[in-house]
Amino acid sequence: MSSLNKGLLTKGIGGIGAALLVLNGLIGAGIFALPAKMAAELGAFSPYIFLIFGALMLAIVWCFGQLAARYQETGGPVVYARKGFGDAAAFQTGFVYYLARATAIAANMHVLLLYAGYVWPEINTGSGKSFAIVVLTTALITVNIVGLKAAMRSLDTISVLKLVPFVALIAVGYWQLDFSTALTSSSASVIPAFDTISAGALLTLYAFIGFETVVVTSGETNSPKKTIPRALMLTVSGIAIFYFCVQWLYWHTVGPEKPDSAPLIALANMIFGETGALVMTLTAVVSVAGNLLANMISTSRLTYSMAQQSLVPGKLGNILGRVHNKFATPYLSILVLGLFAGAMALSGSFVWLAISSVLARLVVYAMCVVVLIKAQQGSLRGASEQSPSIQGAAGSKDSYVNLLKRLIPLVALAVCAWSIAQSSTNAWLFLLGELAVGALLYLALFSKKLSKG
Repeated sequence: MSSLNKGLLTKGIGGIGAALLVLNGLIGAGIFALPAKMAAELGAFSPYIFLIFGALMLAIVWCFGQLAARYQETGGPVVYARKGFGDAAAFQTGFVYYLARATAIAANMHVLLLYAGYVWPEINTGSGKSFAIVVLTTALITVNIVGLKAAMRSLDTISVLKLVPFVALIAVGYWQLDFSTALTSSSASVIPAFDTISAGALLTLYAFIGFETVVVTSGETNSPKKTIPRALMLTVSGIAIFYFCVQWLYWHTVGPEKPDSAPLIALANMIFGETGALVMTLTAVVSVAGNLLANMISTSRLTYSMAQQSLVPGKLGNILGRVHNKFATPYLSILVLGLFAGAMALSGSFVWLAISSVLARLVVYAMCVVVLIKAQQGSLRGASEQSPSIQGAAGSKDSYVNLLKRLIPLVALAVCAWSIAQSSTNAWLFLLGELAVGALLYLALFSKKLSKG
């Protein structure tokens, strides 16, 4: 029997696995540079911005949880776009989102090697760096192909290795802190001007981009209707508190001065000495590795999902939709993603794509929120057709809950719109260019179907 087939994936992600996908999708390289940027922008108010705008970001997260509960197939945004707007929109969504995620993988390979270079400088030389990228790419492809359980076990280990140093840093740092002085200075802090808060808020929102990793793997998640919304809300809430704790400790330990090295490495050096700085440097390497692995697991499912939905037709669709008989993974989609991201990392061609990466994901978020609003309106129309007695009884009991469910997507859409409006002209030009290329690809792939239609 051939080891190649176009089949379905197996369910191998439980509640903890779903939470770890969210965690590693969010906590990558950004946390190691963010504290100094936030301190420079907002000073003593910087920790609180994570709680304020983290709560606003939860509106978008909640919408994705609701969509995952409604549509439980593998693919996430691609599935949602097709349900809401049809094949063309789904193809464009998959195309720009795939580019954004693949770009993030290529960029984070460089970030991982940058931190590893603090310990092993030779790894960032010309030939040494190229060799390291090839090894890293091969490892990511291999771990993902040999099975979802193997990939998730690796993610479990990486998550423990990245969280333990953070917990130790926060625990010991707070234990050493003079709370009377810290609380006095916090209470005396002045709320910054609105323009200053806006700049800090954008950094905060960017820190939460990546939570949607888990919805792409819905088809491989046990009880996704319950598991994914819970994993999203609890994990993102926990990470908002984590960011607050790290930022509060950083401000009251390091302060506004710009550190010589990465902020968290400088913080660890102050708390634990040189050994602490070394451990935090290695933690940065592990943290980025976790982000790479989570990104690789989910992004490879995008092309698989598009093939399953016939959004990639013909032989290419047959290739990308194939599942390995033994490992039950979309191994050719994994291979294509790994080779594509690795090639971008080797050539450095990811840099120009990175300009529009964040904007592309924000636009995808907004589109998904609109899909939820449309789905809710369909449900409401269905409810309005019920008998008056049933409708009245349900209305008296659930009117406030229903009002809240209708209000949250509007808040989420406003947050997306505000974030999108902050994007640069270059980011918009690159995104429009990607959409134009996507439109041409769609016309080329579906020309026969469109002409018959």
